Amino acid sequence: MGYNDISRLGPNWHTLAHSPHRFRRLKVTITRTKTHASRAYQHLRSKLISGEFEPGTRLLYGPIGKEIGISATPVREAAGQLANEGLLELIPKIGAVVCQINRQELVDIYEVRLAIEPYAARLAAQRASPQQVRRLEGHVTRMRELTDQLLGSSKEFAGKRIVGQFEKSDYAFHMEVIAASGNQAMVRTAGQSHALTRVFGVRRHRYDATSMRATCEDHEAILDAIRASSAINASTAATTHIENGLARSLAALDRAHDGESS
Repeated sequence: MGYNDISRLGPNWHTLAHSPHRFRRLKVTITRTKTHASRAYQHLRSKLISGEFEPGTRLLYGPIGKEIGISATPVREAAGQLANEGLLELIPKIGAVVCQINRQELVDIYEVRLAIEPYAARLAAQRASPQQVRRLEGHVTRMRELTDQLLGSSKEFAGKRIVGQFEKSDYAFHMEVIAASGNQAMVRTAGQSHALTRVFGVRRHRYDATSMRATCEDHEAILDAIRASSAINASTAATTHIENGLARSLAALDRAHDGESS
């Protein structure tokens, strides 16, 4: 238990310290609260990354807590942490709302990716283990399977289930490439920028078979370069993929803006 935890106990903390049973129960309560907040954080972040909450959505702490069997309080704490990361906005008398994004903010986020991921792919081509390569292959295979599922249906655009699973595998592929770089600082930095782009996944563009196939092909180009230990090709493929993603996202934002203006 750290100083901040003790300071919450108030002026009678000395008395509690000399009452071992009460102090032990209090320590357990604080630990449980931290654990619940961590669970709420992971639960919310996962939903945000998969695009389950669209920008502008208000999050209801109580119902979200019930989903994972906890109270609203740790969910509120988790929302505060996610607000610090730029994923949520805390609005007085309203609560947590999924952040909106404008054109320049989207460009800024992708520029962060361009600064990190091509070099990470270059390092991954030099350092990736056989296990990491197999995991990358698994993610690409899963994305191909989901694309085939859409092609085999009568729908033009993927529904929430396919989009959510596709986004999850897409995110996992990128994070695996960065992990394969062996640079932990890069992993932490990229994690936040990726979370931001995935939050806006549904809003950025709709998923049809053409866009999904293009993403798979971009990933396969990165994977092929890593398999071949070609650092230059891996970096080039990653750059191309991110630039393609930005172009699609900006086009989707422009279409949405034109639709709202008409």
